[in-house]
Amino acid sequence: MSAALVAFLQARLDEQEAAAVAAGGTSESWQAWGTGIYSVASSDDDAPPLVTTGPEVGGSDEDAARAAHIALHDPAQVLREVEATRGLLEQYTAPETGERPSDALNRYVASTQRMAVEMAVRHLAQVHADHPDYQPEWRP
Repeated sequence: MSAALVAFLQARLDEQEAAAVAAGGTSESWQAWGTGIYSVASSDDDAPPLVTTGPEVGGSDEDAARAAHIALHDPAQVLREVEATRGLLEQYTAPETGERPSDALNRYVASTQRMAVEMAVRHLAQVHADHPDYQPEWRP
């Protein structure tokens, strides 16, 4: 895998992390009620704080669907996804030990695992295929 692909994906993760932190970080979990998005940080609140509303108060089914989609991507969830993807990148970019497995089966297993991680990273980067820095040769 190219260092450029890893750097590209790390930059996108940094952007996602910054946006999630700015939107509330790990302290915010969101829930959609009607067309509004509410913070559910405190379970003892009768009326949790409103984060944002849809285009119309009491709006359409489409507005409620948008609100539900936004709530699924709350800051805490995005930060967990960023952490998971960084873990995968760390696994791939970790230097190989100088030791080679002693038998052919173990060498085959190690090689297959490395190829699987590379394919996973390529799939994760493909999410950003519309970014101007994305390279077509990175497609899985």
